[in-house]
Amino acid sequence: MSWGYKIIIAYAVFIIGMLSMVYVASQQTNEMQDENYYAQELKYQEVIDGKNNLNAFSNKVSIIISEANLLLKIPTETIANIENGTIYFLKPSDQTKDLRLALKVNEKGEQRIPLSALAYGLYTVKISWNSNGKVYFYEQNYSVEK
Repeated sequence: MSWGYKIIIAYAVFIIGMLSMVYVASQQTNEMQDENYYAQELKYQEVIDGKNNLNAFSNKVSIIISEANLLLKIPTETIANIENGTIYFLKPSDQTKDLRLALKVNEKGEQRIPLSALAYGLYTVKISWNSNGKVYFYEQNYSVEK
């Protein structure tokens, strides 16, 4: 085999490799973790204040599995006069599986969320609420397992 054929084979292997890389890259989804990322970055001081307000309490937010539900508990000192609260389950691997709920806790500071509403895998749980004129914010990674 002469050197001319070897060069042609090398070019063919290179072209096939590049075309396969283009194909694999075109099959990937490039979704942002949050659509309003830049707007939320500008309001990040509220998140810092909310975390500081929540750290002032001895009781912390907890998320545990109870039967077929996820049991969310927030400090009872912060549940008086909750104005607008949200629970946001953000799934980094698949944006279509994100879940946003209103925070509606009982007098014990608990809210049950059915596990059937969540897909299996890793979530970033973001909880924010206003109570008595103060902002509270909590964020944690949580894995929903079978």
